[in-house]
This record gives sequence, structure tokens and C-alpha cells, in this order.
Amino acid sequence: MDASPETPWFSGRSGSLLVYRVNRRPHYSDTLFPTKIPDDVFEHFVRVLAPGYEVVTGRGNQRVWRVGGLRVNDEDRTITGKLGWQPKEEEVVSEWSEEEMDWLSQKAVPKERKLMPFGFDGESRLLSVLSDGPSAPATIAAVFEKILRNNEKELEEPTTNWSVEPVLDRRDFLSWLKSTDVVVSVSFTAKLPNPEPTPDFEALWERLNRTHATQHTETMRSGREEGLIEVEEDPDFSQAIAMGQEGFATLRGKGRRDGAPTTYSQTEAVATERVEDLPSSWDEMRALLTKMLKDSLRRFKEDRAA
Repeated sequence: MDASPETPWFSGRSGSLLVYRVNRRPHYSDTLFPTKIPDDVFEHFVRVLAPGYEVVTGRGNQRVWRVGGLRVNDEDRTITGKLGWQPKEEEVVSEWSEEEMDWLSQKAVPKERKLMPFGFDGESRLLSVLSDGPSAPATIAAVFEKILRNNEKELEEPTTNWSVEPVLDRRDFLSWLKSTDVVVSVSFTAKLPNPEPTPDFEALWERLNRTHATQHTETMRSGREEGLIEVEEDPDFSQAIAMGQEGFATLRGKGRRDGAPTTYSQTEAVATERVEDLPSSWDEMRALLTKMLKDSLRRFKEDRAA
């Protein structure tokens, strides 16, 4: 059980579970041959997700991030834990001194901090984090990615380029397209997936593989009054949508709605599952994350056009 005696901040609240995909791609040596990635992704992930490893984000008001409280379940191949941050700089606080009969300023450990529960499923490679609200989804992904990549480099024989990528909510993207009066541009960046592709984007994968490309970016733009139409029917973009659902591509869009600019960014509009009544303890939260990773959160990957 978790040792924290206090009631967690999420107890009884509603919250959003952000959904990412953890991908592994081989390093390429000087001879252009890819390195061999370890077969077991779960064991590999657990090995390089180092508790206590510091990641600093921001420029002005910097934050120090760490993961901790890791609990590994080898039977169902899941790991749960806590992602936390606190300000990097010490706080200056004022306290009353009876001796000086005055308010004296001194540095203290900053009190502002947040702990976000997270879980990873080794079967689907889905990573889910309970959002704390202010932290940008792209920042959360970057923190996990940096922990994995930097600790991979510390291994005796590094083999893997880790990435933590937002899963696309297909319905959310199509809703943005439908609600946008004029779609000015849409673009996607696809990366060579590992492991093998599904039939939904096999042609695009073969294109990348045939040309030895590891990344491909495509943009459609219209200067016409009506803008782009039937984007979702375009063969390449329909495959990009499927890749986005697997965490192998990121989609972006620009347009106008009611005369005002509107944008779509998969890195910020990451697939999200809303939970209306969150558990009252860390142990219950871990159990909920595990259950949802094995069940409802997989719908984002499996939701395909009829």
C-alpha cells in the first residue's frame, strides 16, 4: 500500500486521463544497419524508467520532474507510479521572529508541487497519465521521453530510440474538420512504426520502408474560398489518421470558424478519457488505471471508420 497518509488531491473529483503510445525504434549505426532492440518491451521499459531521475522543463519558472512510487506487476505486465514536479528555485518566505521582533525573509523548499498518477501497459504500449490541469500534454510526454532516452544512453549497449507520442482521438479530429467553416491546411508527420503496421496504413508504411525513410511529412493547403474538402476521404490522410490512432503519426490543421482562426494539434489535443468520480486513494487509483489500460483506453486504437 502507498504510505501517503493524506487524501490525494484527485479524490472524488472529475479528471482527464491522457493517452500516449510508447514507441521504440532502432538506432542506426555508422554502417546504416539498425541495432537490435530487446524483444520484451515491458522489461525494457521498466529497466529504463529510472525513479528519481531529474528532468528540468521551462525557462523562466523552471520545474523539476521525477517519477517515483513505481509498482511493477509482472503478471499482467503493467507498471503504475507517480509523476511529480516542483519548482526548481527555492521560495523566499517571510516568518516572524520573536527575537528580532520583525518579519525575516529566508529561503525554503518550495511547497508548490503536483503528483500525477500514471500507468503503462506492456501489451498495448499505452501510457496514461491523470492530468493535473496546468501541465501541457506535450510537456508530460517530453518528460517521460527524456527519462527513457537518457537512461537508455546509460546502458552498456544502447539500442533504442524511445518516443512517447500522443494517441489521436479520431472522432475529435473529424469533429474539428466538420465544425471548421474553412479548412485552410492539414498536415501529418508519420514515423516508421515498430512493430509491423496494420492493414489500415500498410501502403503508407511500405512507402516509408521502400524509400528507407524514417519520417515523412505531408501537407495539403488550399487558397480557395471554400478551403479543403473531404480531407478524411483522401487515401494518404485516412492512413495518417489510422497511424495517429496507433501513436505513429501526428496531425495538425488550420482553418477559420465564424471568421476567427482555429487550429488543431494532436500533441495538445491528445486522446482523453474523462472520469467523473476519481478514487479516494492511491491504491484505488492504481487499480483504476490498470483496469482502463486493459479495457476502455484501447478504444482509441481500435476505433476505425465503418
